Amino acid sequence: MRNTALIMIIALSAATALSATSSPAQAQYLRCIKGRGCVPATQASYNRCFNLALARGESAAWGERHRLDWFIYQCLAGRIPF
Repeated sequence: MRNTALIMIIALSAATALSATSSPAQAQYLRCIKGRGCVPATQASYNRCFNLALARGESAAWGERHRLDWFIYQCLAGRIPF
């Protein structure tokens, strides 16, 4: 009985530790443009820059995607003020 309880406690602590480290609150990734480099981004910062781009007249249409990506890259790099 005592060994079973000890094993359960260890298993629960390991599961809790693994779940806490595998899902950070704000996952960061790199947003890269070929020939220009990469900038760090979170999903929230990317969404903020995407919405800013749309508010300033950029388009998410297929032929305009390069301009939109460039605007978002500059925004994430801090070159475009809000």
